[in-house]
Amino acid sequence: MEDYFSKQFDKEQFTFVYQPIYSVNRWSKVGFEALLRLHYSHAPIMDVFLQAHEEKKLTQLDMMAIEGAIDCFPFEILQGEKLFVNIFPSTLIDKQFHFFIQHLLVMYPSIFKRVVFELNESPFEHSVWSSPLFKEGLNYLRQCGFQIAIDDVGTGMGSLQHVVEHRPDIIKLDRYFSRGLADSKEKQEMVKCLSQYNEGNTTLILEGIECEKDLAIALTLDIKVVQGYLLDRPAAIDTFLKTHQLRQSLSFGGIR
Repeated sequence: MEDYFSKQFDKEQFTFVYQPIYSVNRWSKVGFEALLRLHYSHAPIMDVFLQAHEEKKLTQLDMMAIEGAIDCFPFEILQGEKLFVNIFPSTLIDKQFHFFIQHLLVMYPSIFKRVVFELNESPFEHSVWSSPLFKEGLNYLRQCGFQIAIDDVGTGMGSLQHVVEHRPDIIKLDRYFSRGLADSKEKQEMVKCLSQYNEGNTTLILEGIECEKDLAIALTLDIKVVQGYLLDRPAAIDTFLKTHQLRQSLSFGGIR
């Protein structure tokens, strides 16, 4: 594998794309998930995170990705949407974590109550979830005005246990359940069951929507928020800004 961390961490090797998240009640965007990409390579980004983990630079990469995603997102223009950013559990227990969050709040005051941290169900961090420091980190994020989401629920080891123990604001149901949903009674029963889970007004997001008939079935199962290629693929934020600004100009012109 190419060595991305041979000397010093290089931000110029990375870029960000954003994928919209939709409310099906209004068919409008309620948020964007930020995704890290390599600038000049098609290597899987998870391989880069795995290398960072092996070289004990995962927190450094994670913090760069979080701040970069926030820095590139136009909070002042997209005022109705939240930004979803991924975070590794180990980042929450790092000794620099509290200072990092305070840095973000000072540098980017617009993020207050506008950012959702998605906890990654990574295969090399299972032990972190039970750490008292991890729970303290979650509480600290909530105290600072951030929401918590658990990603890939339903497939990772212990993910449902994590939902019960950590009571996230948002559950992101893995794309496994949306793929072939229309043809699987078993998946439909599971999705329906989870859609009725409402501890603390938890929001359920069904990821990986790629087929119209799967989306149609999801709506009958009371799914209210969705994400997937059928609706929008990840792209540079400028792509979505052009559409937003066009709608704004039509609105001001009297066309709605």
